[in-house]
Amino acid sequence: MSTQTKAPPASLEGLSDKELQAELERRKKERKASQARAKKEYLKDKEDFLVQTTSKFHQLSSELTRLKHQTLSDANALYERMYELDGKEPKEVKSFTLKNEDDTLKVTVERQERFSFTDEAVIHIQAIQEIFKEKFAGRNKGLYEILNNILIRNSKGEYDPKLLAKARKQVRELGNQTLIEEFDKLDDCQRVVGSATYCRAYMKNEKGQWQDINVQFSSL
Repeated sequence: MSTQTKAPPASLEGLSDKELQAELERRKKERKASQARAKKEYLKDKEDFLVQTTSKFHQLSSELTRLKHQTLSDANALYERMYELDGKEPKEVKSFTLKNEDDTLKVTVERQERFSFTDEAVIHIQAIQEIFKEKFAGRNKGLYEILNNILIRNSKGEYDPKLLAKARKQVRELGNQTLIEEFDKLDDCQRVVGSATYCRAYMKNEKGQWQDINVQFSSL
């Protein structure tokens, strides 16, 4: 003889105290079970997402690494062949560009030196900041903030050599000898600590303008 499960009441009206208590308890357990199922599904979906996404990122990272190495190898080989065809020794340069015959595609290779500063750099940074403060803080606060920010370390705790080099050139145009001397001393605190090689690919758009083919995820 089969037993049939009694359907839960649609309304709480007309229930005895015992039946009401039982129904409330049943609904409480049902909510807990529903929440448990939802959480289980969420945890599974999150796990699947993390596994799939990190796996894809790892795959693309590996592919981009291989692409960079292959691009640099092939580009350097073609650069050397270009000189060999002309019967000359390849020149060692920091950058070069290869283009197609239609002038619609190009690849550039660039080697950049990495700089660091000695501990004494902070002395000259502070001296420059004091001069900036004395000359510009009272007259043009906005300009002072721009100049001061150039001298602040970045998130890695480093000064930006490129910005400092530009500032040094502009300082010479101001003609302040004390400021020039401090920037010269700061420049002497720079040391080459290594180099990095970059490659970039470009295509011309319909307007004939070169467009960088972006492979950096953060800027897409």
